[in-house]
Amino acid sequence: MKKPNRKPTFFLLSAGVIAAGIVTGNGLSANQTAEAATEAAVVGHAAVDIAAVNEEPSASVLADSSAQASTAENPGAEAVTEAADTTPFMRLQQMNFLSATTGWMVRAGNAQTQKQPLSLLVTQNGSRSWTEHSLPGKYAAGLGLSGADTGWAVVYDGSKQTQGVVSYARARVLHTADGGKSWQTQWSGAGDFTDSFPPQNNLAVTGSDSAYAIVGDRLLFTRDGRVWSTAVFGQAGFVPEHLSFSDAKNGWVVGTMPPFVGAVDAKAVVVLHTADGGRTWKKQFTAGPTDEENSDSSTLRSAAIDFADAQNGFMLTDDISMMAGDLYRTTDGGKKWTNVYAKLRSHRPTLVGLSFIDGQKGWIYASPGAGPIDGGLMVTRDGGNSFRSDPDAGYDLSAAQYFASGQGYATGSTAYDQDYLSRTRDGGDTWTVVYPAK
Repeated sequence: MKKPNRKPTFFLLSAGVIAAGIVTGNGLSANQTAEAATEAAVVGHAAVDIAAVNEEPSASVLADSSAQASTAENPGAEAVTEAADTTPFMRLQQMNFLSATTGWMVRAGNAQTQKQPLSLLVTQNGSRSWTEHSLPGKYAAGLGLSGADTGWAVVYDGSKQTQGVVSYARARVLHTADGGKSWQTQWSGAGDFTDSFPPQNNLAVTGSDSAYAIVGDRLLFTRDGRVWSTAVFGQAGFVPEHLSFSDAKNGWVVGTMPPFVGAVDAKAVVVLHTADGGRTWKKQFTAGPTDEENSDSSTLRSAAIDFADAQNGFMLTDDISMMAGDLYRTTDGGKKWTNVYAKLRSHRPTLVGLSFIDGQKGWIYASPGAGPIDGGLMVTRDGGNSFRSDPDAGYDLSAAQYFASGQGYATGSTAYDQDYLSRTRDGGDTWTVVYPAK
């Protein structure tokens, strides 16, 4: 049985959680393993009052706008002025900030009752006020800015539900050059696309004319800001799941592929690297299951990857059969990876993503998943060797973004289908709810 390489101190995500249930150096019980195999993709949440999150009075308002759409893609782009907290159903599907002051979010209403459920929320003053425009599509899977008014979104259309699983018939890559007032489709493709829980940002913008997007089982990229092509990995059976780029040329994609020729169900997590803007790819690292003797590798997947710069990066695996994952770190651009935290519990709560500002300081954010344990924010300042919890960020987080200045944002959810955005100015020690405005 593979042994963990260290047993660091791990602080609880919730004060009511038993420590042994969070960090384990051995395999889970047979009952826990069975539960993990059948864990639901979409889950209920325990009640939470977001007003309890160290909130200070906020002057945030939705700014009025009379801008009209310039294309048929977006016939109703006049900004919405209703207060966010009066909406009966509200999700923040995507969040991406260009800086601590300039950012976008995708707000979703009820796709079953609203013809146009998506809206783009824009702030250029650190969330003190927001402007809202219509966004084409039914589900947003990616969002990224190349400037204060320019950027891309990945959206899905044509939804259907089969045995509780929602799928979409079409994916589109949209571009805006006027802050979301109008959108143009730059790429469109038919298929059977399923959304994921928790939602992941599958878009990386690396310059004014360069961006990358995972759509279904392919990676798309543009080098001129207009035409999108499909990346050729040269790795049989590789399926991209997460991506991170340090600049327009250097990037990493992590996904799964068969560990050997002829493997039917077995999977390995593989990191690929490009140094030429997606033209060619090289395999850098392969990670197996957390427990070679007891894991079911058919359920193995990547959970997240994040590079703070061209040298320092982190990658998290997810061995669903063991409800655990391994956190890997590189300090040389991916030439060598080290398992800095073995068998980190990855479900109940579900670990959603990573955000690091350098090789030492970063966050892992989590959702309750199938519960009953709270999610929240895990903070490290020693390169992932140990973590402490930050409950003020929220108990159910779907996205987080950390800046070198110590400022950052996180999106969380309540039990009543209402999401919110929190902000920190001290590296995550204290948080304030800044959307919706109170």
